[in-house]
Amino acid sequence: MKKVRYIIVPFFACFLVSSFSPKFKPVFAIKTIVIDAGHGGKDPGCHGAKYKEKDIALAVALKFGKYIEENMKDVKVVYTRKTDIFPSLQERANIANKAKADLFISIHCNSACYRDKKLKKDICNNDAHGAETYVMGIKNEKGKMDVSARENSAILLEDDYVKTYEGFDPNSDESYIIMSMFNDSYVDQSLNFASKVQKQYGEKVGRKDKGVKRASLLVLWKSYMPSVLTEIGFLTNPAEEQFLGSVKGQDYLASGLFRAFREYKDEIEGVTKKYDDAFEKQEKYKMTKEDSLELKEISKNITPVIKEEGDTVKSDTEEVVKTDTEEKDKIKSDSPIVYKVQITSSDKPIPLNSDKFSGVEKPGEYVDKGIYKYTAGECKSQTDAAKLQALLRKNGFKDAFVIAMQDGKRIPLK
Repeated sequence: MKKVRYIIVPFFACFLVSSFSPKFKPVFAIKTIVIDAGHGGKDPGCHGAKYKEKDIALAVALKFGKYIEENMKDVKVVYTRKTDIFPSLQERANIANKAKADLFISIHCNSACYRDKKLKKDICNNDAHGAETYVMGIKNEKGKMDVSARENSAILLEDDYVKTYEGFDPNSDESYIIMSMFNDSYVDQSLNFASKVQKQYGEKVGRKDKGVKRASLLVLWKSYMPSVLTEIGFLTNPAEEQFLGSVKGQDYLASGLFRAFREYKDEIEGVTKKYDDAFEKQEKYKMTKEDSLELKEISKNITPVIKEEGDTVKSDTEEVVKTDTEEKDKIKSDSPIVYKVQITSSDKPIPLNSDKFSGVEKPGEYVDKGIYKYTAGECKSQTDAAKLQALLRKNGFKDAFVIAMQDGKRIPLK
């Protein structure tokens, strides 16, 4: 009888739920959106020949918010800044959390420069172009290390940032490992909205769609709701700088964000609507004669890309991988270089025969500044190590990244 009871009761319970479900489904309304214009005040962000990131981000944020205020009266718009001030990353997140926002979007411009220590100047890739949108994820995923470090480095301009962010260091691998352990409950919604934003960039705004990506960004980590950070274009590209700095370009970007938000809101609320307005009828952006003249003016002030033999110009979102030969030429030692994949770290030693490393090929350990770090594999080339990294990530080691070692010590990959 007991067996029969256990079979019937769950079935009967399911029958009750399906038979007596309420007439009306609960509505999940999008009531509040927080719009964050990146940087500001003493933090200009990146820049082109003519425009600063902080100014363009603010202009697009205000236009986007105005479109919502004028066309969606049921949505409250909250700004992290409406003027040229510098809210800390923590303050921006606090504004969103306090407002109990249903969505948070941080607006930024991109850069494709790096500092050449030999030449003591910035080297820029003037060809990098396109828009991309980030959701909370792992710093090292798909080589998106630079964008995390650049956007998070704003904390270095804050007073007492060590205390505020509990010792977080934007240039420390350990800080990102700890951050990546955070379980983002809103990642699905964030990815959903981000994909709609990218769709608009490609279809209407006339930007190259560089896709939805994941990175460990402080302002997203501290925001407890679906949240994205969008890079609307490269200020280091003359054509994109012209677009980003123009009223027309800012209108296109703001209207694209508005359409993405409207579509996201309708989907979350379970509403199917067709819109017949100026936003939907907007044609895809095309450069006019006036735009070309402005571009010509901007291009006069662009410093050409300087390349010496062996130099590689990288963008903020592209990790440069040098060949094994280049790496070996730089390091004067008879000992061979081996490439491993770092999979985790701990403040206490973990036995290599622990279940944690079950199935891991050639687990290893090294200690750096009192932190125990654990690796997998032992490859002769960086390419083979990258393949092992991909395999490890698929098998649960989401934070895995490639390192180089010589004489039992870690050495720089770059």
